[in-house]
Amino acid sequence: MGDNQRQYTFKRWYDEKPYTDEVLSILKNLSLQSHYDIAREVLKIIDVIKESTRELEDPPLSIGIERVLGLYNQSYNRRWYDKNLPVNRIFKSASCLQKQDFQNVMQGMFASLKEENEQ
Repeated sequence: MGDNQRQYTFKRWYDEKPYTDEVLSILKNLSLQSHYDIAREVLKIIDVIKESTRELEDPPLSIGIERVLGLYNQSYNRRWYDKNLPVNRIFKSASCLQKQDFQNVMQGMFASLKEENEQ
């Protein structure tokens, strides 16, 4: 059975979010200092996105609502990224973005991290 035909049950909050699993996989192998450096830059981008979407009359539903309903349930604190302050902050902030903005942030992070780690 090909990858496209596979029946897959999502087990983690980020499984159905393209690029998110890849971003977490790369981040897991980086130093804490790198996490802080990355978070500083990504959070600036997220703030710009949030500011620009405040001007929309009727913004699309964000994954912030889903997070409240359990998409990114921080209360468990079982995984490494829950205990890692800068990475946790990235995902907590990004999860309040509109769905497409969240995906754009993840795609941008993936492209940047992949490029940096291939050098």
